[in-house]
Amino acid sequence: MKTFIIILSVLSVFTAKADFPNAAQDCISDLKKFPGVTDDKLLKQACDKVKVDARCVSAEGRAIYHYEKMATTSGAKKVLVFSLIHGDETHAGTVGRYWMERLESIDPRNSWRVVPVLNPDGVKLKTRTNANKIDINRNFPTKDWDVGAVENWKRTTKSNPRRFPGAEAASEPETKCAVHHIEDFQPDFVVSVHTPLKVLDFDGPKVSPPPKFDYLPWRSLGNYPGSLGRYMWLERQTPVLTMELKENLPPNLAPFEKLQDIIGTLVKIDAGKVKENTAAEPTSFLPVALDH
Repeated sequence: MKTFIIILSVLSVFTAKADFPNAAQDCISDLKKFPGVTDDKLLKQACDKVKVDARCVSAEGRAIYHYEKMATTSGAKKVLVFSLIHGDETHAGTVGRYWMERLESIDPRNSWRVVPVLNPDGVKLKTRTNANKIDINRNFPTKDWDVGAVENWKRTTKSNPRRFPGAEAASEPETKCAVHHIEDFQPDFVVSVHTPLKVLDFDGPKVSPPPKFDYLPWRSLGNYPGSLGRYMWLERQTPVLTMELKENLPPNLAPFEKLQDIIGTLVKIDAGKVKENTAAEPTSFLPVALDH
């Protein structure tokens, strides 16, 4: 019986992977729909390398694929990128696609894993939430989720359905996929790409002054029960940079290239030296925004 169970487990993994034989073509098709200039050659090279983990299938059965580019230098850090946690934040997909293309053309100083579309059902439905109407960025299993997530949702958003955290932590397949990538990749730095608050929000060690970035100002938006920033920084001392884009893309993608390079600098910060600062308050070096 034990042998039979093991065989079934192995077969289930292979079956889950075999369900998406066209992941590379789907990747190209999906990512080309986002606005902005695309380098077809580099996009194909990147999409030919995407993988679909057995644990990364959306609520409606769509593949949540990821791309990886490992550094060849010693001492490289690991950067994990999630874009389109919220399915209606279309320009976030442009950044994920562009970074994949750029990584194909360089030998990066750090190792990168990019999940360009974490919430494919939300993209299809044009909704912030997933197909189950749950906000993935309020569904991460933070330590205070049971006591704080629903209460915070009711108090601060007046039960806005766009920000519903769900009935229990990590209930959603998209959340489970993100947590799997965190546990599997063991990132030193996490990037989450959003729209449209027009800021860079850094949950991490205090940086004063922050790196110069003309396209977006730095401002701390705080974090919440069930949010990625709280789950990774306050609880695991792994810095999280949330990029909140403008409503419109810049005339060219140079700001996204510069930000990718800034991340390469920020990731060198030793978060272990500042653990005492992570106990309760959101990290900030600028005033906390009131409308997040």
